[in-house]
Amino acid sequence: MRLSGEVLVAATAWLGVTSAFLPGPKVQKPGWKRSAQITKRQLPAEPVGIQTITGPNFNITYKNPGQEGICETTPGVASYAGFINLAPDVHSFFYFFESRNDPSTDPITLWLNGGPGSDSLIGLFQELGPCNVTQNLTTQLNPYSWNEVSNMLFLSQPVGVGFSYGAKEPGSLDPFFGAFLNASEAPVDGRYPVINNTKIDTTDLAAVAAWDIIQAFLAELPQLNSNITSRVFNLATESYGGHYGPAYFNYFQQQSSFISNGSRQGVPLEFGSLTIINGIIDEYIQAPYYPEFATKNTYGIQAYNQSIYDYTQIALYSPVFGCLTQIEYCYYANQSTLVGQAVCTEAANQCRDNVESPYYAFGGRGVYDIRHPYDDPTPPDYMIDFLNLASTQEALGVDTNYTSFSNTNIYYAFQQTGDFVYPNFLDDLERILNSGVRVSLLYGDADYIWEVKMLLLHLSKQVNYTHTAEFNAAGYVPMTANGVQYGETREYGNFSFTRIYEAGHEIPYYQPLASLQLFNRTINGFDTATGTKKVTADLSTNGTARSTHTASAPPLPSTTSSASGGEAIGTASASSASAAGTGSSVPRPIWPGGNRWARYEKKDRLVGRTPW
Repeated sequence: MRLSGEVLVAATAWLGVTSAFLPGPKVQKPGWKRSAQITKRQLPAEPVGIQTITGPNFNITYKNPGQEGICETTPGVASYAGFINLAPDVHSFFYFFESRNDPSTDPITLWLNGGPGSDSLIGLFQELGPCNVTQNLTTQLNPYSWNEVSNMLFLSQPVGVGFSYGAKEPGSLDPFFGAFLNASEAPVDGRYPVINNTKIDTTDLAAVAAWDIIQAFLAELPQLNSNITSRVFNLATESYGGHYGPAYFNYFQQQSSFISNGSRQGVPLEFGSLTIINGIIDEYIQAPYYPEFATKNTYGIQAYNQSIYDYTQIALYSPVFGCLTQIEYCYYANQSTLVGQAVCTEAANQCRDNVESPYYAFGGRGVYDIRHPYDDPTPPDYMIDFLNLASTQEALGVDTNYTSFSNTNIYYAFQQTGDFVYPNFLDDLERILNSGVRVSLLYGDADYIWEVKMLLLHLSKQVNYTHTAEFNAAGYVPMTANGVQYGETREYGNFSFTRIYEAGHEIPYYQPLASLQLFNRTINGFDTATGTKKVTADLSTNGTARSTHTASAPPLPSTTSSASGGEAIGTASASSASAAGTGSSVPRPIWPGGNRWARYEKKDRLVGRTPW
């Protein structure tokens, strides 16, 4: 039976709801220790009991981790982990979970973390997956997992992220930059993924690769689990997912339409929704608000002084060499050429180094939660050691070491193309909205990386689609769940923007109940604010023009704990405060556009290769 607008959960006491909204997690006391830790890597053993599904020109190898007591141990709920092997150099790791509700009719949701290069297992084990990892390196069920209402697919992508690999080889990792070193360069301490760093170095290339992987998975899903029949597809993503989400969804829609009209073979999809959490969508719009959030956020924190703030303003607005001017150069460059990519890289470096990064150098505050210290121990990073346990690797069917939350080779590859400031992602979002797909933007108001104040005031209102005027006229109303207010929402028709109180970058970690409710409402067509009304074309919130909630910041504790994992977008990746502060809106230049997909579709297509 499909759940209604409100997901009934029995574990409310787990969160201790006693106030108007839930506080963020407490920073752990100085000197916290794990009870178990892997201090030395080793060559993982070759797993046994691998099952294989053979497709027309690929295969899927997998195991059932839940049967070995890993992660999803809810009775009757199946899970599968393994590799979608598209070619000798394309082995994409996936982890798939049945819905706990009704897997036969519930939709399929793809979850992607950002980076670029960050692993979607972050979302699985730290945020919204069926389990989380305890201090003792075991898993415990998460009552607020998103597979309460949807079948969930977690994909480690692009190839090279997490357990995904092109090839694998004994070696070690450079202790400073994270690059793979083979046995001739350094002592061997494990087996690691090896990839061609430049094969996928832009979001658009990654979208093409992801589509091929999804098509292979869906083509053989009936053999993997014949009980799942729905082809309703949702995409949910975070952080650099502000790039991934719009670009992937737009490309997936295009390709599915070709399948539907018979011009291309494959599995057509019915597109349900796009959810973006704390996403970097458009740097031209968002960059000016890093300094604003650092100094004028709703927690009353001034992370650096006026002199540093003035420096960021020069870096932003200086003619010729300023951040915004250089992004304009990138807009008119041909991003498929080396020259164009160099222009865009210059712009990204200027914006990130001189506008965004002074906060990291002088703020002393958390990258993903301004309320916390820079060396933020939350969320705890037990998952890395857990994924390097021999028992875990055997259960998942992997024989490589789990390196870290993010593949730095992939991050640097994207950096060298200037993908961070490419101009097309807002345009993609507009196309998706005009197609009628439900789009939900969620931003935590304690997250520095993707500053909420700016987003509330400007980004969502600069989305130019059919109902822009109506969306802009809608006001902010309380977003509630189970009688508790967790934030504020502006919504019109198929588009909503929600600020989540007391939440850092990984919103489902900070506010798990609210996140599950919001996800359920999004994919099942209920209003975002209350979950009690079905969405219609003209459904609108009627509230205040701005989100003005404020909160007091707790004092910074002294801590020597290492920083937790999280998205690896340079030194950053999040959203921050409210809609109250100041900050000037800069008109966004018009991108010349063009068919950017054509050059990628001709380049090393995966589907249709000779079987291997």
